[in-house]
Amino acid sequence: MADVYIVTFSVIGILISFPGLVVALNLLLPRTVERAYIRLNRTPVKSFILGALVTLVIGVWVAALAGAPSGALKGIAAVSAVIGLGLSSIGVAGLARLLGERISFLGETRSELVNLVGGAVIYELACLAPPVGWFLFLPLSVVTTVGAAVFALLRWVPRQKQEEPDTAPHLAAAPQTDYVEWS
Repeated sequence: MADVYIVTFSVIGILISFPGLVVALNLLLPRTVERAYIRLNRTPVKSFILGALVTLVIGVWVAALAGAPSGALKGIAAVSAVIGLGLSSIGVAGLARLLGERISFLGETRSELVNLVGGAVIYELACLAPPVGWFLFLPLSVVTTVGAAVFALLRWVPRQKQEEPDTAPHLAAAPQTDYVEWS
């Protein structure tokens, strides 16, 4: 019975701490997370393609080193896996910012912090939805956020089209949406 409690409370702890991680990354790495946010907003397909390549390389690297008999190589595999998760966390912080911006249009205007936490909670709840969240949404979003994070760390921001106004929160007075409001 104690094992059930350990698993249950571990999952609850992760669910509570995840929005805190997202907010902390947005506060500690604002420019990097903003670049990931812009990538996810403007070029999600390119982020997915780069993320698939990076995830494949990291996955093969970790699998190869984890199967090695040496303890040092297994340690390098663990460090590499944590680095991959860190990349994904930066991208997920950008995705939570994007979701938070989009939920601000659904209701009354709230603070950016409330929208950011709301975006993080919506993301984690979508990942928990069985089986679509587990086997479709979570893997696709992780791969895409890894790509966005790599783009952000390399400082590769997509070019802005001539007729397209910038949708970055610090540059635009009123964020633009790609969807139509029904009245």
